[in-house]
Amino acid sequence: MCFVCREYGKHKGHKHTLIEQEAETTRTAIIDMVQRVRPFIDEISDAARRLSEVIHQIEGGMRVVEDLDGIAEPRHIPGTAEMARSKVQHYFRELHETLQRQKEVAMSVIDAHVRERLYMLRQQQEDITVTMSNVSTMCLDCERKLQQDDARVLQGKQELTILHETLQNQQQHFTELSEHLQLDAAIPVTFTKDNRVHIGPKMEMRVVVLGLDNAGKSTILVKLKQNEFIPTIPTIGFNVETVEYKNLVFTIWDVGGDPKLRPLWKHYYLNTQALIFVVDSTDGDRLEEAYDELAGLITEKQLKDAMLLVFANKQDSSQALSIDTITERLSLHKLLVGRSWCIQPCDAQSGAGLWEGLEWLSRQLVAAGVIDLA
Repeated sequence: MCFVCREYGKHKGHKHTLIEQEAETTRTAIIDMVQRVRPFIDEISDAARRLSEVIHQIEGGMRVVEDLDGIAEPRHIPGTAEMARSKVQHYFRELHETLQRQKEVAMSVIDAHVRERLYMLRQQQEDITVTMSNVSTMCLDCERKLQQDDARVLQGKQELTILHETLQNQQQHFTELSEHLQLDAAIPVTFTKDNRVHIGPKMEMRVVVLGLDNAGKSTILVKLKQNEFIPTIPTIGFNVETVEYKNLVFTIWDVGGDPKLRPLWKHYYLNTQALIFVVDSTDGDRLEEAYDELAGLITEKQLKDAMLLVFANKQDSSQALSIDTITERLSLHKLLVGRSWCIQPCDAQSGAGLWEGLEWLSRQLVAAGVIDLA
């Protein structure tokens, strides 16, 4: 009986229950709890063991290891922390060596520029000295003739004419010389993202223009260079022009897009900083072919750091596909993940959109880390 019932008899609202039965029920609950706790303890123990292993793997230390002959001996096993530190040290050691080589190349460029600059300036200085000496001599001759009597002055009239012509020649020579005088001592130095040094007021940028045949690549190049529309013929080989825009000089290589010429594209990738891919907005049937060529270009190792500008040409036509459609058909958002890219609508004949594309390239070059130290 329960304690209350045994001592005081029945009490209201309570059923008579044997203590043994209650105890058995309690034991059953305890057993059930223990059965559930033991796996939980095993889980905790396993987690603690794995944590201990991870800590040991990170810290490393001495372990008993058997060699090929089965002889056990203590050996230092590097931990992941030590290996990570070693990897960082190796990376920065290689980076330091690379920077040292780039520094030596940059210094040689500066030294060569200074030698050439000083040589040219000293040549100009020598020319000016000779000119000044000649003019001074003529002035002395004129002063001496002024002191002569009338007869001698008249006799030397022809000689004075020669002196006058010589003086005019010297003045003309000095005028031509002064037009090329470099009177600014500044040496404008800029660096590209890959630490190449450039000297001069304008930064050079190598650009390759690729795309399918008849996309309008050569027309774009001619329009940028000459600002006029000139009908072109299919490019056999390549065209190259320099185009100045703001503080940039674009060296643009236009390579033929005929299927037989496309295997030659790879010869123009070296040192390319920007790739312009031209598509014909009116030729939807060939967008899949354009996608295949663009996808191949993206995998090229020499172009992995190149900025990509897609010119959607012939946007003036009523048959031109929209920019959104071309972007989707070329899968640009998926294809160019992690790259710097832009799609620019344009019309090569009128020039609409072309300079906006170069503006984007110039902004990307600055954003890529060009530092002006001038």
